[in-house]
Amino acid sequence: MKQVKFYTKLNCSTCDIAYQMLVTVALDIPLEIDILDITHPHNGLEAAYAELIPVIAVAALEHQLVWPFSLDDIKAYLSH
Repeated sequence: MKQVKFYTKLNCSTCDIAYQMLVTVALDIPLEIDILDITHPHNGLEAAYAELIPVIAVAALEHQLVWPFSLDDIKAYLSH
């Protein structure tokens, strides 16, 4: 099972769309999705991701998938 980090924040309609796409892909590719709210005060992610979210990241890969992306983009990214 591939571990995926999904960077998001509350009240982000684009993030909601991206998450639904990620869940759809998870029907075909087994995923463990770790949802990270960039606005949480203890994780220090807001400065790095505020302009990029939603973002999908796999630790083993050098790059992250940054919005905008499609279902096919997610599948291609996760196939590496």
